[in-house]
Amino acid sequence: MSKVKVVSFDSDESGQYGDVFTSPLPERKLSVGLLALGYFEYWRMYPALEEQVRADLAGAARRLTETLSGCDVIYPGMVDTLDRAEEAGRVFCQAQVDVLVVIAGTYLPDFITMHAINSCASRPLVILFNTQTGNDVDPQDNYIATMRNSALIAITQLSGSFHKMKLDYKVVVGEISDAAAYRQIAGEVAALSAYKRLGRATYGIVGHVFRGMYDLEFDRAKVKGFLGPEIMTIQAEHLISLWEKISPDAVDAETDKLLKRFACSNVSKEDAAKSVRLGLAMRELYRKFNLDGMCFLGQHYLEKMTGAPARMGASLIMEEDNFPVACEGDVGGLVMMDLMKQFTGNTPFQAEWGQFDVSNNALFLLGHGIGTPSLASSDSAIRLTGSPEEWGFTGGGLNYELIMKPGEVTFGHVLNCGETYRMLISRGEAIDYPRLPCNELHAMIKVGKPVREYLKELISCGVAHHAIAVHGNCAEQLAKTAELMRIEVVEI
Repeated sequence: MSKVKVVSFDSDESGQYGDVFTSPLPERKLSVGLLALGYFEYWRMYPALEEQVRADLAGAARRLTETLSGCDVIYPGMVDTLDRAEEAGRVFCQAQVDVLVVIAGTYLPDFITMHAINSCASRPLVILFNTQTGNDVDPQDNYIATMRNSALIAITQLSGSFHKMKLDYKVVVGEISDAAAYRQIAGEVAALSAYKRLGRATYGIVGHVFRGMYDLEFDRAKVKGFLGPEIMTIQAEHLISLWEKISPDAVDAETDKLLKRFACSNVSKEDAAKSVRLGLAMRELYRKFNLDGMCFLGQHYLEKMTGAPARMGASLIMEEDNFPVACEGDVGGLVMMDLMKQFTGNTPFQAEWGQFDVSNNALFLLGHGIGTPSLASSDSAIRLTGSPEEWGFTGGGLNYELIMKPGEVTFGHVLNCGETYRMLISRGEAIDYPRLPCNELHAMIKVGKPVREYLKELISCGVAHHAIAVHGNCAEQLAKTAELMRIEVVEI
């Protein structure tokens, strides 16, 4: 049997690449353990209490499982003795739990709880979930009822012990059937899931940061150490080699579909086909190297070689493949796009800060980036136009002209601040506003304070000239992820 030749991807020889994953990494669901506590001493004192507490905790397990439908929730039953702590710890260890939610049905000494926690294979994210069976104290409660609601004793005791042991933890407080409390837990879990996913990701960068955009420059070690992804430099020749092999039939089919879908203004089929061809080549590139995201510099080399602006091709694979792409070497923006997509399910818009609008108390964001048709209210609200800028290509180019549809918006960016990174998070509302005849993607976003005051604060804190915007509210999840990344958050 002949041995497979293992080479570097940069050699571009046939065989197996030793520095690229042979196949995409499998998606792994986060594993969440529920450590539910009761105290064996109380069962002999108050015989009816054990079943009440057991039922309370089983109900919490059911609600948690329903809320965390995308995770594997591990509930080994109530832990009320040291033996049960050992059994639960083995279950958590085998499941390699990423998160451990600790909920108490009654008081329990810490040594039993800590035995279960210390049995985990690695140190999971611990969430102390303080609950009780109602929002208020019932004036009719007897001592047994107060024991059923004595979780606060156990949880405060754990908090003190954790601080003495220098162990990190999160806190959620709510009535045991309160859906909002379980959503808070889900938010913590979502942030950890996104953080872990970024830590396994590889972003390909074709080209480099646009010359002179110092705000977008990055240090690969700091990107890996704080934000998570591995940054892999891919020579533009790899993309051009794939571009040369794209089937004309595939280009024609995709081009016809695009031209039939949208109204056009001064767009030729030839111009559209050039952009489509480049998009298909980008798809081949990320599949070949099993990338999780891509940054590129279109100006001037790629556009001159392919005869097309690169942003439209990027938009096609963002829409059809849910694959994140950013331009101008904006790695921080790509991280933000990736996170926003994970948290909202919506495709983000890579834009630039444009103008202020006092009458609407709004910010105007202009393209020079990437977005997809889902940003607009409908396909009929979009038209295909030529590119507003020419960076070396021949012909008219191709672009979407659209305005972001009304709705709640989260926007921001991740800025390299030298020693570390900083995440800007802001919220606003995309408002109903006429589409500008500007051959470009754009948005009008109303902000929560006087717009000139907003901009003064924004500029004073220092930001990248790019802004990433997405429909939906993911500000809390972004902030939680930034905390896991150990980076500063600026909220405006």
